[in-house]
Amino acid sequence: MKQFIRDRNFDAIMLAIRRDEHGVRAKERHFSPRDATFRWDYHDQPPELWDLFGARADDNTHIRVHPLLDWTELDVWRYIKREGLPIVDLYLSKDGKRYRSIGCEPCCEPVESDAKNLDEILRELETTRIGERQGRAQDKEAAYAMQQLRALGYM
Repeated sequence: MKQFIRDRNFDAIMLAIRRDEHGVRAKERHFSPRDATFRWDYHDQPPELWDLFGARADDNTHIRVHPLLDWTELDVWRYIKREGLPIVDLYLSKDGKRYRSIGCEPCCEPVESDAKNLDEILRELETTRIGERQGRAQDKEAAYAMQQLRALGYM
């Protein structure tokens, strides 16, 4: 992704991260500047001044725009149901397990679940206390591993 952004010289890209996915993402802003090396300075985030946010002077930067930042996992699934959007069948339970968060194959594993359709997923999410990213390997590493990856320009 970093190479693609650099090659195309994008001023901004849109992503679908949400604050409720991981504690580090709670520090994100809807408009999140990255420097020329794609690094994110989470210590120096600009205030959310929606109608006043302007481009930065440095031409080597880009902005990451997060329009779903305030949504929850349940909001996403309710939207999918309301709009009749197709889903990947990995989200549906097979043999008592399903994926709640999908990334690269070696870093994801399914969680226990009997939700075999959209209505069952919604019911499960309304009552579960298990985090969406429980099956993600990087979330089980050192406390600040994800923050370090984001600061370096990943995700």
